[in-house]
Amino acid sequence: MKTRIIIADDHPVVIQGVKDILEKNGAFDVMATFRDGKSLLQSPLLARVDVLLLDLNMPDIDGLQTLDKLRKLGASFKIIVITSYLSPLLAEQCKAAGVHGYLVKSDDLYLLVKRIQDVLAGESVFPDFSQSDQPTGTDFSYFDEFLKKYKLTKREVEIVRMVCNDYSSKEIADKLCLSTFTIQTHRRNIIRKLGLDDSKIALYRFAVDNGVI
Repeated sequence: MKTRIIIADDHPVVIQGVKDILEKNGAFDVMATFRDGKSLLQSPLLARVDVLLLDLNMPDIDGLQTLDKLRKLGASFKIIVITSYLSPLLAEQCKAAGVHGYLVKSDDLYLLVKRIQDVLAGESVFPDFSQSDQPTGTDFSYFDEFLKKYKLTKREVEIVRMVCNDYSSKEIADKLCLSTFTIQTHRRNIIRKLGLDDSKIALYRFAVDNGVI
């Protein structure tokens, strides 16, 4: 019996590339593809799938939000995240959300078949970040030019970093000795200033692209 696969990614080229690799192998049945988390979560096919290949950066409901909803639904299938972000932080968040594998799109996607087989065999497949020479962003300095460009305050950049490190508004408020209401106001202002949709992945992408984390 073929392994039943669902692909969720907002890039049609990625979807087609992954689909081609799996279908050429012959051991997989790509049941459906989705380009956003909302339509994925509404699909009755989730009740029959063996492996979900999930991108994190999707519209409407992003990958992390999708993982949270799947966990609450008690999803029993295997989940492998395929993302552009080589990030220990995101990988840990995904692992905590019940993900079985974390693959980076810049890697050779022809390894995908082996990774799926490993996950089906009960293994956990995550990158060895100790071997990565990618900068972590921990040396970021609050350059005046950066702050002026995005009209951010130092406090707002601090909050961006804490949100990306998975702190809740209450936890941020406690650490900064502010009210939860104040932190939520800051977060709304940050999203408005940056012109982002209100998702952690959008904020994370901004933070990575600008060296904030």
